[in-house]
Amino acid sequence: MEKIRRIFYSLLAFIFSGCFSARIPADSFSIVNWNVQTFFDGNNDGTEYSNFKKSQNWGTESYKKRLEKLCAAINSINADVFVFEEIENSGILYDISNFLASKNWNNKENWRYCAFSKNPGDAIGCAVLSKFPISEITLHNLDIRSENSPQPSMRPLMQMKILFEGKTFCLFVNHWKSKSGGAEESEIWRNWQELVLAKKIAEQNESPAIACGDFNRDILEFNRISEASGENKNAQNIELCSKFENLEAENAKVSVYSPWIDNFDELEEPGSYYFNENWERIDHFFANDKIALENFEVLTDGEWCGENFIPKPYKIYTGEGYSDHLPIKCTVRVK
Repeated sequence: MEKIRRIFYSLLAFIFSGCFSARIPADSFSIVNWNVQTFFDGNNDGTEYSNFKKSQNWGTESYKKRLEKLCAAINSINADVFVFEEIENSGILYDISNFLASKNWNNKENWRYCAFSKNPGDAIGCAVLSKFPISEITLHNLDIRSENSPQPSMRPLMQMKILFEGKTFCLFVNHWKSKSGGAEESEIWRNWQELVLAKKIAEQNESPAIACGDFNRDILEFNRISEASGENKNAQNIELCSKFENLEAENAKVSVYSPWIDNFDELEEPGSYYFNENWERIDHFFANDKIALENFEVLTDGEWCGENFIPKPYKIYTGEGYSDHLPIKCTVRVK
């Protein structure tokens, strides 16, 4: 039987002090997920991708320009919680927070809390920027030793609790194994990551839970469990589960709702990722039945979006562009 090694240790949660007023109470908040595409700082730490290490166009100044553009996008979107994939280190979160505070010192609302995770030696990790307190941050790593091929480097599942208007909900941040090297060959590792996520959501029982991130798997590649109805908003339409027959005794199955599939069983347009002239929906929100996801949208009204809604990827040699993914946004209501 495969061994799933869970690493439980406190992850650094940064609390930025300052003269901020309390947030006006409300029954919902907004959340954005965005893969910001290899967002490295200006230092050479040795773990950066080779195209950055070899480029003469990358350094402190180019990083500052890219940081300013990202912060301008954050301000324009103005969500309550941002989840980012492909952030290099926690120092970038300090830079983001300091830049936002310097531009919004009199703003009654600011992003005072954040968290970051990546495994030692990895180039990039995941980050959360929040207006609400974050606590109980935990990482879940896989240690699989009986597949035909050695386990590749995979990012951990990040779990945390967020306190919103006296209610606590669980947030799971994901960045699953990419399809580089072959979609079929790498599918086994995404299946393992799905198993871990399904187990963790199922363990929440009656507690609200939402998962988001870059899953490197299109919504149509997940198990469908029912057709949505125009009169049944937020109907659970996806089953996260184990794909391994030999683990049937521990088979984790949990029903969740994905807003990519609307109330009439149609796919939302456009996707979040454009590859080989096709739209893919690989960036996701999934919620259990204790959370309602509303007003889902792919954010196409910004400088990060080009002609025909196609995202503007970041180009090292010109310094232009933002990311090869579009941000997705929805309103979250804790039931």
